[in-house]
Amino acid sequence: MKDFFNLQTLRRTCAFLPEDRIFFYEKCDSTNTAAKKWAKDGNRGAALFAAAAQTAGRGRMGRSFFSPPKSGVYFTLVKTLDRPENPVGATCAAAVAVLQAIFEICGVTCEIKWVNDLFYQGKKVCGILTESVVCGNQTAMLIGVGVNLRPAIFPPELAEIAGSLGDEKTPRVDLIAGICKRLLSFLKAPSSEKWIDDYRRYSCVLGRKITFQREGIVTEGTALEITVDGGLLVRTASGEEILRTGEITLRTI
Repeated sequence: MKDFFNLQTLRRTCAFLPEDRIFFYEKCDSTNTAAKKWAKDGNRGAALFAAAAQTAGRGRMGRSFFSPPKSGVYFTLVKTLDRPENPVGATCAAAVAVLQAIFEICGVTCEIKWVNDLFYQGKKVCGILTESVVCGNQTAMLIGVGVNLRPAIFPPELAEIAGSLGDEKTPRVDLIAGICKRLLSFLKAPSSEKWIDDYRRYSCVLGRKITFQREGIVTEGTALEITVDGGLLVRTASGEEILRTGEITLRTI
């Protein structure tokens, strides 16, 4: 299989963005870092930063994202907004955009683990990192996406939890374009009506026992509902509460 992934194919496939707003790297530290610099330099509008590999891919909670060459899709879409976007809602919308694009283009149905991970066959195949940068009177929203498209040899610490879509045929530029079109649509008219139903439908946490940390204390509970703004309603021994930040772990027993 030949997967022509370069600046020319990226620009041709993502023709809905101006050519000078599409950036490609054979290797970079992090596409989110490159996109953040672009926004801080005073640029406005939307831009795409994609890499064939990352040396310091970033995930949530300060973690790294394994980004080897030839196997994954790694990119950041940045767009300046007139008003700040709810970061939890933006992350949820991004998860749905990725899920929908993967289904349409690769024919694979994933599940969503609140708030930003996509799972396939019980393993994580996608991570999403949303960040915002204040630029004068506007806010730049950065949505970083990493998808394990092809099979890869993961390091030992990831071998049991990370997987791939197992797709050997889909050009990486096609998946990037499909995701970005949906992301831009969601950001153009930010309303949970566009994504909340699918987010709930493909959630793998609702009704499940979970644990989460709060001020360093591990708390157990049951995930009850995804709120309209992307929060997770949880029932604990002390009552019900809505999580809007942090990370949850699914209990297996």
